[in-house]
Amino acid sequence: MTTPPRRTEVNDLAELITLLPPPGNPGLPDRRLQDLKGHLMSEIQHAAAVRPQIRGRRRLLIAASAAASVLAAALAAGVVMRPWERAGQPAPIIQVLQGDASGAGAFLNRVALVAAAKPQEPVGAGQYIYIKSRIAYSILGDGPRRLDNLHDREIWIPQSPGGHGRLHEAGRPSDLGITTSNEEMVDLPSDPDLLLKKIYADTRGQGNSPDGEAFTTIGDLLRESLMPPKISATLYRAAAKIPGVVLVPDSVDAAGRHGVAVAHVEFGERTEWIFDKTTYEYLGERSYLVEDTSDGKAGMLTATTAVITRAVVDRAGQRP
Repeated sequence: MTTPPRRTEVNDLAELITLLPPPGNPGLPDRRLQDLKGHLMSEIQHAAAVRPQIRGRRRLLIAASAAASVLAAALAAGVVMRPWERAGQPAPIIQVLQGDASGAGAFLNRVALVAAAKPQEPVGAGQYIYIKSRIAYSILGDGPRRLDNLHDREIWIPQSPGGHGRLHEAGRPSDLGITTSNEEMVDLPSDPDLLLKKIYADTRGQGNSPDGEAFTTIGDLLRESLMPPKISATLYRAAAKIPGVVLVPDSVDAAGRHGVAVAHVEFGERTEWIFDKTTYEYLGERSYLVEDTSDGKAGMLTATTAVITRAVVDRAGQRP
């Protein structure tokens, strides 16, 4: 997520695509390319007029169409600045707290114990995982870096392969077509060492570093899926084994909820997973600079999210 920004002027979408790496193997856990088909292709007519800046950003869930795969690579490689997003707000500056490398593993293993003890929520083959989040990411364009306006994101992920997903973000509904299913996302090894080995193998050559990409991949899985308790616990235990992971005593998600965070730093930017201090429930994420860089001052917020609702529903578009 934390590739240093590079300024690039392009005249149209075709030129933009030539600047980006080819799409990866769709079997890899690039889980967040899913909303591209609806969210970007429905707006594609705007893209030709854009002069974007590109920087690293979290991947989106996989979309099935070949055309979407090319566009997915664009979003996977960076934020495409779009004129209707430019408003935003100045990125706020937050306090940078010291991370504790010695406490992260113990905390994640405690979270894993709590996760493993939860009852498994039954999900039928034709049902959908509904996740409502509140999010804001950095906007890169001409002038100072800004933060997107905080807005809601609702996604419906089919439980079984062959289902059609749906996304509502900032009031824009999108049919995602056939998308990666929740069942495929959670088909993971239940041994933390084997799981981490698989993640490193599947993401080799991606991101800024193997450790950072492993942390990002697990974060993507935690955010928009419904994991069986045993697999959730395995993900937390695997994350505890990633070098450079630290514990941050206080963090705030996009809904204003305080929690304890587990974090990783790359290129001067820290990404935090935030957990409730009492229940150890996953709340959301936050990213910010921890040192002065060419991108901004230490403490500048670059992303904030909060999971508001996670539920099982019978059809795409239905709310719990």
